[in-house]
Amino acid sequence: MTTRERNLAVAVSAVLGVAAVGYVGWSLILSPLLEKNKQIRTKTEEIRQVQNDIDDVLIAKRKYEGQRLQSLPGDPTQGVGVAREEYGRLLEGLCRRADLTGLKIIVAEPDNKSVPMLAPKKPAYTKLSWDVSAKGDLYHLVDFLRMFYAQPLLHTIKSMTVQRPADARSRTTRELDVNLKVEALVLDNAPVRPSLLPVVREIALLCGPAAYTGFNFAAVHSGRGASFPLPGVLADPPREYLAIAGKNMFFGTIKETPTKGPRTEDDISQFMVLTSIVGYEDGAVVAVFRDQLHNYDYTIAQSPQGTIHIKGEWEVNDKKKTISGYDDKKPSQILFYGSADEQNYRVWRVRRVTTSEVILEMADKGSSETDRATPSPLAFVGGAAGAIVDVPEGKGKVYSVGVGQCLETEPPKGEKPPLHPLATPFLLRREAFKAIYAPAPEPTPVTGLADDRRR
Repeated sequence: MTTRERNLAVAVSAVLGVAAVGYVGWSLILSPLLEKNKQIRTKTEEIRQVQNDIDDVLIAKRKYEGQRLQSLPGDPTQGVGVAREEYGRLLEGLCRRADLTGLKIIVAEPDNKSVPMLAPKKPAYTKLSWDVSAKGDLYHLVDFLRMFYAQPLLHTIKSMTVQRPADARSRTTRELDVNLKVEALVLDNAPVRPSLLPVVREIALLCGPAAYTGFNFAAVHSGRGASFPLPGVLADPPREYLAIAGKNMFFGTIKETPTKGPRTEDDISQFMVLTSIVGYEDGAVVAVFRDQLHNYDYTIAQSPQGTIHIKGEWEVNDKKKTISGYDDKKPSQILFYGSADEQNYRVWRVRRVTTSEVILEMADKGSSETDRATPSPLAFVGGAAGAIVDVPEGKGKVYSVGVGQCLETEPPKGEKPPLHPLATPFLLRREAFKAIYAPAPEPTPVTGLADDRRR
């Protein structure tokens, strides 16, 4: 064997040896290791997927638990005992609280046949239905819908028909005929409770189960509904739903014959609603009027010394802007709105703010001599200072406005009544003196809300 052949044999043997070692290493070490890593990745992905499924189940369980609390209460015997009776009372109370008239409520038989089944003869829920017929202005209907969808219950309006009446009422009133079909659910395994509304555990522990149950009964029978609604209700509190009534699609506005002179708009006083009054420990009081037609806010701040400052604002792009005519640098106790060009300009002088009412003096110029306030002897004796301190004589000059009331004034007895159901009553001169100059009660934090304005 030559040297060349010997070197070639050594090289071939080395290559074959390396290949054999590599094959043995791949078969016995590397391949099993890669397979194990693949199995680990697969199992890790399966564990992650199972954990995600568990999280989804826990989220769905929590969501179901919230819906179970919002379900109408169950009954150990029939499942609809308390629910059917108490919900009917709540529905009637909501309608009457919204001032709907001609009320007629018909309850249907419970339905647990046309629903999904959890097991044989075990429906997932029971449907309760009511047919409601009523009459009322668009304002009343919107108010009812707001209160209806603010309740933390599993209920909905399946169908709604709203139309102008076909009889002569359509020519004399702005009432609408309203027909609703309401459905509510009693879930399987719904909580058994003596009252219709869900129980807030923290409040029940604070005041006691018996007191809280009695409070829920009173809330249902009065039509006020839940005072502490659970999250997830459809009616959003920051929204001004009552502004819908300002654009009535059924009656519209009366088209007047064009005349020479400035354009005249309707008085917007019925949309100027006192939404809240807040009292502070130092004696300061802040009241807010809301222009529900234009979404303007008029804040009246009364200092502990009695100084009154009124500020008008409107919001654009989450920024507050001052309404023209109001100035933070020059505090004033004059509240005005509307436009002189459109002849619906209204001016009020705020005389006092308490934790329960706002006392205002009408400062508009009357259209005739009889509409103007008659100067009193105190004004002649004291001059300008006496006129500021004094209260004008005559009915319909000083008014007391409570939370939820608007600035549409109530006329004296015998005159045409106002259109708005929450018009402001006027004060006689003696009553006005007492309301303005009576000693203030001990300052305690008090908050008034527009939802508590009736009954």
